Amino acid sequence: AAYGFQLGDWKRGLLLTVGGCLLMAPMLWFVARRPDFQQYYGRIWQTRGAWGTLWWAAQELFGWEFFFRGMLLFALADIAGEWAILLQAIPFTLAHLTKPQLETLSCIFGGTAFGWVAWQTGSFVYPFLIHLFVLFFTVWVSQR
Repeated sequence: AAYGFQLGDWKRGLLLTVGGCLLMAPMLWFVARRPDFQQYYGRIWQTRGAWGTLWWAAQELFGWEFFFRGMLLFALADIAGEWAILLQAIPFTLAHLTKPQLETLSCIFGGTAFGWVAWQTGSFVYPFLIHLFVLFFTVWVSQR
C-alpha cells in the first residue's frame, strides 16, 4: 500500500501506539496546564465538547499524518532511506510555528518519533492515533 495507507505491522503498531500514549500522558498533564497552552487550546473543548473535539481533531490530524508520515516519509524513503524519518520532521516542525513555543520546539523530536513509528510499522495510522491522543488530551487538560 503506497504511502503507508495500510495497517502494516498492526501488532507492533498497537504496542507502539499504547506505549506512545502512556509515555506522553504524564508530560502532557503538566505541559497543557501552562498558560500559553491554555490560551491556545483552552477554548476548543468549551466550544466543541468532547465528541466535537474528537471529530475535529481526527479530521485535522488525518490530513497532517497522511501528508507527513505517509506521503512525505515514504516518498522520501525512495531517495533518502532512513534519513526520511528526520527529513519529514523538519517541515512538520515548521508547520507548528504558530503554536506554543514549547510545542514547536518539541516537534523535531515528536515528528521524528512519529516518523520512526510509521517506518517501523509501514503505516501512518499509528502516528495518527498517537497524535490524535496527544491533541485530544492536550485540549482536555488545557481547559481544566
